[in-house]
Amino acid sequence: MKFTIHRDILLEALQKIQSVVEKRNTVQILANILCHIKGQELSLCATDLEVGIKVTLPVQTQNEGKITLAAKHFFDIVKELPSKEISLTRKDNNWVEIVCGKTRFNIVSLAADDYPAFPAFEEKQYSEARVEALKEMIDKTAFAVSTDATRYHLNGVFFENLESNIIRMTATDGHRLSFVDSEVFKKLPELKRGLIIPKKGLGEFRKLLEDGTSSIGLAFERGYLFAQLSNAYLFIRLIDGEYPDYRQVIPKSTEKSVKINREELNSALKRVSLLAHEKSRGVKLALQDGTLTITSSNPDMGEAREEMDVDYKGEAIEIGFNARYFLDCLAVMDGEMIEFLFKDRLSPGIIRSVNQQNHTYVIMPMRI
Repeated sequence: MKFTIHRDILLEALQKIQSVVEKRNTVQILANILCHIKGQELSLCATDLEVGIKVTLPVQTQNEGKITLAAKHFFDIVKELPSKEISLTRKDNNWVEIVCGKTRFNIVSLAADDYPAFPAFEEKQYSEARVEALKEMIDKTAFAVSTDATRYHLNGVFFENLESNIIRMTATDGHRLSFVDSEVFKKLPELKRGLIIPKKGLGEFRKLLEDGTSSIGLAFERGYLFAQLSNAYLFIRLIDGEYPDYRQVIPKSTEKSVKINREELNSALKRVSLLAHEKSRGVKLALQDGTLTITSSNPDMGEAREEMDVDYKGEAIEIGFNARYFLDCLAVMDGEMIEFLFKDRLSPGIIRSVNQQNHTYVIMPMRI
């Protein structure tokens, strides 16, 4: 096997697939990248068996074939080479020679026959989806995914079809819930029930969306999500399980409402939470006519207090929250003003952007 490619093109492709490679090395071959030359095309493949990515590149081929190279070493070598043409040649005993200008490397590879088989991406029936809508939905849900391995069905984002061509993405860890509704597909694919997309796969999918194009092809087949964008293909093994009925957590009635400047609240929470208890991150929000007072207390460190002018009319009330859960939400919301809706100090609260009602965040209170 022998081919030639420009270093910059190869480096860009390797950067796309580095994070998919299996880091724990439980199976040695999964720490490698598969390089497959067929015709005048190079396919670079990486997988940890849960997520897989394939990037195709045009090359000058002299001999077809397959090799696998240690992902980290291959990437480190290409990164340090000058911006020139690179030639790769498979030698005897699966050694690989890399030549760029006057620089020469000889590195060991593993037999390509042992590499896991990849799906036939080109044969899937893809539905066109809007990239910007998907980016927004992922950004506003992925942060709320549970990291508790014992609740594996919560370790991903729930992807479901609502009425009128609307898709909803939902994430929860039991303490907060975030969901976004958006029109994603130009023609809705058949989704009989919702899908749970694991967090790592979702992260790789989000990186793929930075390609700069406006649409991406998605296909759903036998427990997998397939994506096709430009010269890259991705597969994600979906979580097999039933997502809990999250709608039970959403408050059906919220008698009280307060409108707050998002940036001002974000800054105030960051300051006051500096003295919150390290584990609970608890802060207390006290509301009375036109004023929000945020306080925190830690016996080992001291107390903090800050007052804000807000749009609130109603009885005085105090509610405790985990400051980090509040800050996570504010970081992904758009618009100048947010609306906080609640019933009492023991019931979940709802946070929405005043100007963007398609994103809803539910946060559980805590006793302080």
